[in-house]
Amino acid sequence: MKKCDTDSPQWDISSIGLQSRFLLGLACIFICFCVVVTTLLYLYEKKRLENEIYYQTELIMAAVESTRAYVRDVLRPKMYETLGHETFILEAMSTSYISRVVMERFQETLPSFEYRRVAINAMNPDFEADALEREKIQYFTENPAMNDWHGIVKLKDQALYMRFRPVRFTTRCFRCHGDPADAPRTIIDLYGKEHGFNQKPDVVSGVISVGVPVNAGLMPIVEVAWKVFCATFIAVVFLYGIIWFFFNKLIIRDLRGLLEIFRDNLRDEHGVQLYEQARATDEFGELAASVQVVARHLRKTRLQLEDYAKNLEEKVKDRTRALQRSEQHLREKVITRGQELRTLNTISELITQSVYLADILPRVLQQALKVMPAAGAGMYLVDREKAMLVLQCREHADALVESIPFDASVCLPFLDEKRLDFDGFIQQAACGRYGTAGEKAVLVNNFNVPLCCRGQILGVMTFTGKNLKDVDAQLQELLFSIGHQIGITIESLQNIARLIDSKELLQTVFDGITDVVLLLDPEYRIHRHGWTRFHAEASTNHGNSPVRHHSIGDFRIKMVNKAFLDQQGLQLEEILNRSLSELPLKNPCPFTACKTAFSALSGPPIVEQVNGEDGNIYEVNFYPLFSDQGELRNIVCYAKDITEKIEVERRIQQTEKLVSLGQLAAGVAHEINNPLGIILCYTDILLEDNLDLDPQACEDVRVIEKHARSCQKIVTDLLNFSRSQKTDKCNGSVNRAIEEVVALAKQQFIKQKIHLTLHLDYELPDIFLDRDRIKQVFLNLLMNAAHAIREEGTVLIVTGYDQAAHRIVVTVEDDGQGIEDEVIAKIFDPFFTTKAPGSGTGLGLSVSYGIVQDHGGDICVESQPGQWTRFTITLPVNRAAQV
Repeated sequence: MKKCDTDSPQWDISSIGLQSRFLLGLACIFICFCVVVTTLLYLYEKKRLENEIYYQTELIMAAVESTRAYVRDVLRPKMYETLGHETFILEAMSTSYISRVVMERFQETLPSFEYRRVAINAMNPDFEADALEREKIQYFTENPAMNDWHGIVKLKDQALYMRFRPVRFTTRCFRCHGDPADAPRTIIDLYGKEHGFNQKPDVVSGVISVGVPVNAGLMPIVEVAWKVFCATFIAVVFLYGIIWFFFNKLIIRDLRGLLEIFRDNLRDEHGVQLYEQARATDEFGELAASVQVVARHLRKTRLQLEDYAKNLEEKVKDRTRALQRSEQHLREKVITRGQELRTLNTISELITQSVYLADILPRVLQQALKVMPAAGAGMYLVDREKAMLVLQCREHADALVESIPFDASVCLPFLDEKRLDFDGFIQQAACGRYGTAGEKAVLVNNFNVPLCCRGQILGVMTFTGKNLKDVDAQLQELLFSIGHQIGITIESLQNIARLIDSKELLQTVFDGITDVVLLLDPEYRIHRHGWTRFHAEASTNHGNSPVRHHSIGDFRIKMVNKAFLDQQGLQLEEILNRSLSELPLKNPCPFTACKTAFSALSGPPIVEQVNGEDGNIYEVNFYPLFSDQGELRNIVCYAKDITEKIEVERRIQQTEKLVSLGQLAAGVAHEINNPLGIILCYTDILLEDNLDLDPQACEDVRVIEKHARSCQKIVTDLLNFSRSQKTDKCNGSVNRAIEEVVALAKQQFIKQKIHLTLHLDYELPDIFLDRDRIKQVFLNLLMNAAHAIREEGTVLIVTGYDQAAHRIVVTVEDDGQGIEDEVIAKIFDPFFTTKAPGSGTGLGLSVSYGIVQDHGGDICVESQPGQWTRFTITLPVNRAAQV
């Protein structure tokens, strides 16, 4: 027997630390879990595949058995009855033959299935049972109660799901499989007498088998199992990492703290740390070793106590003095740590008390001097553009200069993130100033603390005095922490200052816009429970719940301009972070009338024209602002009152139409007026010269004269329409002109059953007007009202005085059929009429428009289709006329 080499390295599990053994065991458990989950999934999917194939084979066997039963019970008896019992047709009477032929046809369609009906000593040698089939015949023979066997069988290079059923001969089968002498001649001639005869009843002589390849079905299951294994393994690794992380954070950290106590406090009588003897591979091992060291030390101490029992009092005094010294040392360390923490907390509080560096830096410097034994201190910031260190504040350090210029090309590379040599920068900056100005390089001999943030040095805090090089590492670490905190504060306050400047600039631009401007945040929308974050996908309808299309009024307001505040009489604090639908609006807001949906704000700016509740027309512009990733971040909403602009454009268009049409009318009237004058002249001659005309001829001449004068009147109206005539204006009353027109049309209104109501302000001042032409305007409006009512209606005429505008306002309102919007746009166009052909020329309202304009007034129309129409005329009051 060979002797084992004791010097050869051997792996011992005890050499592994407790922590490592715990984590290794946990990893093994997780791996076993992955394997078990994958195996169970594979077995489940494999069983499901077998059940599915079993159902398919059941269908095949049922079809075959149905075919055999039909041949055995129906077709074969019918053949015997028809052809006689001596006749046997193999293709029509043999159930085995027919079932094989049917399944051969079936396999041509579905070649993946394999069907066999075999026997031992089969009549047809092609269907002699092979080794597997003989094994199953033996199985059914030994287990007569079993009528089915199924499972996966590996044959050659493929796996088949096989299903077997036993074949037992009955008395009806013995005509062909019993005594050869009784068998049909056809079978003897075809197969001979040696095989397939002399079968016994109810004895398993063969099997029916159906095979289906399952390689194609097992491969996806294997793939799924591997995927599940990989996914589970990844999840387990992730869980393992989480456990490892929290294990280190929650347990190992506490153990390390406990071990630090051992490291700092376990010492022997010579002051040597006993813990140095207990270092192991991990914290648990260290703890166990530390406990053993403590136990040994306690035993040693007990022996020493027993040995020193004689001079116990002296030893107690020595130990008391040692403990007092240790306590004093610990107390000093606690006081120092407390002072350092208070300093850091004080500095943190000072940083949050102001947003201006000039207020914060001197107070921070005073706190730093409380922990640093220095005569004085100062704080410089790096100005990269001017290439100098600029003094921000100082305490008891008059020797510090206000600025220290440096060579940017030499010094700034020291502040590069990859290089970041603070001492080199101070040396170059201070020495550079010394070389150029001939002054003493004050920073070189000082204790300098960098003010840094995110790898960039923003300045330096320098301490002056003697023996500053003896600062211990603990104080240096505290000062560097203070410097880092100051650097973070400097960068934060500089960013805040830039943001405040940008906000003030943006607000100034907003306030400089005289129209209403809003800045909305589409990420937040209001609902009944408060603000909620909103995304485009949030509007998708899940299930059958209705989808709400969010409008502009649902989103949070981030900024408004002064014009909006003045319009609504609100303060900025009342508006910010609220939606339009929440605001207590004191005046109509054009944005609340917008129909634009949130979903439409995904492309270019959108312009929408809305009619405000105050009757004004606004052009509302929506400017969506997108992030670099294409997400909608903000919406700028701008509303401009274009009521006056639209009215001016309408008047300009109307004036241009009237001027153009007036020029045409003037030319046409001039060309028609001359022939009309000749016709009237000759009619006068015919009627005045008393020619011998029969009465019928005279009547015809008068008809000609009548229609010619009618045409002449139309021509006169055209001429009046086409040119401004100097009318005979005088001081007159609008009310009196209305009353005269009403008296003229009263009978026709009574005939049409139209009720005419007058609400006249008899304190109206007189104005300069052409009485006849103004009466023509009122008459045209009354006739149009009667035409709109047709029968049984009301016409209301109201007069009043607008003192602010110094204008007389006349309204003519009827409750007729109203006017459509598209008709209102053309109602003052010449020759435009809604009356039937021959019922009007379409000049009435055009002429009225011209007359009112000639008086320096205005005429407008309002209508609600199917309900009412209102014409409003405003005429200026000449102050001289009132006198």
